[in-house]
Amino acid sequence: MFNLFLAVSPEIFIINATFILLIHGVVFSTSKKDDYPPLVSNVGWLGLLSVLITLLLLAAGAPLLTIAHLFWNNFFRRDNFTYFCQILLLLSTAGTISMCFDSFEKERFDAFEFIVLIPLPTRSMLLMIPAHDLIAMYLAIELQSLCFYVIAASKRKSEFSTEAGSKYLILGAFPSGILLFG
Repeated sequence: MFNLFLAVSPEIFIINATFILLIHGVVFSTSKKDDYPPLVSNVGWLGLLSVLITLLLLAAGAPLLTIAHLFWNNFFRRDNFTYFCQILLLLSTAGTISMCFDSFEKERFDAFEFIVLIPLPTRSMLLMIPAHDLIAMYLAIELQSLCFYVIAASKRKSEFSTEAGSKYLILGAFPSGILLFG
């Protein structure tokens, strides 16, 4: 049982870290005594740290590939290729978060929610990579696309961003409905 937990601990950790980042951002961005501080840099560094810790957890669970390579009723499978793809995904997520800092300073973008929305699709992709069942893959893709809808509409004052988010939602809902209902 302990080996099973260690085999899925990176996914569990990144989910919990993302929720803690969101709570941290909401609590401190609405703090009247701190004069409503911008938290993009703070949440960005914490998000980068959580992705790197997830990478370390994944690397620590690598010897368990032979022990727990089938779990959760064949929903997910672990092998060396999925391990490599997950490491590549976490490294590119860390690079994406680190590249966001310059963009936020240039555009004076103070929405910490954008940084929180980067690990959420990463979590879905971490679940999609070892997916061995079609339902597990579909659920991971849907969780990922919900985050991308919000990212597409993240600039609140831009009409183009709102239009892009609504078009993306509509164009994503039709294929999903067709896939589910035939």
